[in-house]
Amino acid sequence: MNLTEINNLTPDCCAAAKIDINDCYKNEKRPLKNISAAVKSIIVVAHHIENSQEWIWTKMKSERGNSTCIADLHTKDTIRDIKDYLKLEGFNTKIVPYPGVSGVRFKKLANKTSLGEIGNNNLFLHKEWGPWVHLRVLLTDAEIYNSEPTYSSEVCIDCGKCIEACPVNALSQNDFNIQRCKERHEKSNSAHSCEICARICPIGEEPAKVI
Repeated sequence: MNLTEINNLTPDCCAAAKIDINDCYKNEKRPLKNISAAVKSIIVVAHHIENSQEWIWTKMKSERGNSTCIADLHTKDTIRDIKDYLKLEGFNTKIVPYPGVSGVRFKKLANKTSLGEIGNNNLFLHKEWGPWVHLRVLLTDAEIYNSEPTYSSEVCIDCGKCIEACPVNALSQNDFNIQRCKERHEKSNSAHSCEICARICPIGEEPAKVI
């Protein structure tokens, strides 16, 4: 099956890319195989955040700490459309639960695709949308082919703006202090992340802030 068939199922605000399971390291394969032992292809779906309200997390029964957002609901709907299509074609699929449940880091997988790369702000940067992207992952035993380049060219321009802007010095050229970032988010008592490192990033178009 060609990746073009998959992308034909996605709305304009989304894009899909694929990875062969054999392109993953041994420690990356383990949690994926635990979810689907027969996995051959990994489909990563990226949704473009065009409105900041899409990324506001609200309390609702879900796999991510009993909270969800519009972007995640929409991306999961897109994943389900792909899942239903592959089922009709005779293939098995599994939707990967959120990282806190599955142990699978979505952005690490996306980093292996033509969609973009992880930037110095430790966010996944889409080649056109920058950090304004939400990710979801689907596993399948179908062999997905792609005629386009598998890996993306460099997206992050190493401008250093995110490193300078972080109020808790959680970012550096080759490191990310997740504890500092997490503590700031918890203290802010906000329904969404602080977004400073995303909003200062020159890649992509910044959506209007939620007031």
